[in-house]
Amino acid sequence: MRRKPAATGKAGRSADDLPSLIAGLSRHYSFQAPLSDPLSLILWENIGYLIDDARRQALFDEFRARIGIHAEKIARAPHALLLDIAKRGGMRPELRVERWRRIAEIVLDTCGGDLSAALRAMPASKARTLLKRFPSIGDPGADRILLFCGIDVRPSLDSNGLRTLVRLGFVVPGASYAATYRAAIACLDRMGPRKADWLISAHMLLREHGRNLCKRAVPLCLACPLDKACAHAPAAGL
Repeated sequence: MRRKPAATGKAGRSADDLPSLIAGLSRHYSFQAPLSDPLSLILWENIGYLIDDARRQALFDEFRARIGIHAEKIARAPHALLLDIAKRGGMRPELRVERWRRIAEIVLDTCGGDLSAALRAMPASKARTLLKRFPSIGDPGADRILLFCGIDVRPSLDSNGLRTLVRLGFVVPGASYAATYRAAIACLDRMGPRKADWLISAHMLLREHGRNLCKRAVPLCLACPLDKACAHAPAAGL
């Protein structure tokens, strides 16, 4: 008898399953240490629209070289220079320039020009609220920045990692993306160690698996090293 798809119910995972899964993924994927400066991470999210990581990295490096990752420099940069970079980042470059200016404005007006120092001086809940004022930063982005920058040891996932946990049966999808995200974060908090290094590894490894094999439209189940543990593959008849 086949198991039901992950979307229809829980898989009865034990508390040891998730650390074992992450350890398994670490044998198949590697990743570079993520950015650990909050302003850099916010600009990374806003540097382009629907572009791959290689192109995003190239644009971010260009922005850093030509403008600088500093709120005052962004605020003073000529519009033509910002637009020249923004045009290579996908659709609606003018909107992207406006967002960069808005990011700089928040940092200068609210944080005295130093976002990292301001966040570290606040309780984690207030730091999270401040981060969500920035363009393109919702709950997942705020959680990621707090974790990657060592401000708060809290779980974080992107959409690829979230999809992977759902298909593996750790998370029952909610009525909305936000509800499913909250359920996944609760799962990580409950089943994984509350250690920054482990949570960063979990975020990055689940993301890599979601990007490379557990793809949204056509998951590559036959190539997946986790297929025996996955609730998606049996439902697909694999």
